[in-house]
Amino acid sequence: MRVPIFNLNNKSSYKDEYTKILKVLSSKCITYGDKSYTYFDYVNTYLFHNWNYRGTYLDCYAYLEFIGVNITTKKITEEAFLNFIEFLLNMQNLVDSIKILSDKTGYTLSCRSILFHNLPIILEDMGYKAYSVDNKIMVLKKDIDYEDLYGFVPDDIYELILSYNTVDNNGIKMKRIILNKIYDYMLSDIEKYKTYNSTMVSSIKLVINKMGVVGNIDKKYAELTNYKMRKYYDYCFSLMTYLIRTETMLKYRDELREI
Repeated sequence: MRVPIFNLNNKSSYKDEYTKILKVLSSKCITYGDKSYTYFDYVNTYLFHNWNYRGTYLDCYAYLEFIGVNITTKKITEEAFLNFIEFLLNMQNLVDSIKILSDKTGYTLSCRSILFHNLPIILEDMGYKAYSVDNKIMVLKKDIDYEDLYGFVPDDIYELILSYNTVDNNGIKMKRIILNKIYDYMLSDIEKYKTYNSTMVSSIKLVINKMGVVGNIDKKYAELTNYKMRKYYDYCFSLMTYLIRTETMLKYRDELREI
């Protein structure tokens, strides 16, 4: 039986996609004024110095090396490829925020296709999604889906929620920092969260106050391995985000009741 073209599997490997992207962006695919540039030269000339998150890097080539991308070679890991896409999305976000650039920058058809069409599809195929948080773009796993909280919680809390699951297993101190800040946000409405589920609130308090998130680890839990401590931190995070999202879920329920 024939399969319609819309149902054909069009997936290719991230390495193939990287090669394709690199070929286009390394050509003179950008125009600004009366000059043509490779994408990377354009970024280096007009964008990179305006990017608040570049750290101490002075050019985009050194920064790309830092995130695992060497544009002179076709070799790349999956993690570095995702870093690369995240970088490209943030550069385009920066172009959009600078009117003189967005008005005067031109793209070849293949460059425009890569930046504005292909990247979201590639992320979708790889099980990731780009989230816009404040003035940055973050690429995260699709199952970390907190879109319903965007605009519902402050930008800094939304960013922390999205960031938590990107912390690797060595980042136990960072997990503590994030949990502490989210809990501080919840404290102002803690009575409301108790009405949703007081047992969950008690469990959250146990982790926050007794397991080293705030202050020292209680001696009762001092013998916990880092593995178990991280597990309990992750449970605490899940409980906190569940409670924060409850109000949104109740709004969805009420809207459906009114239909």
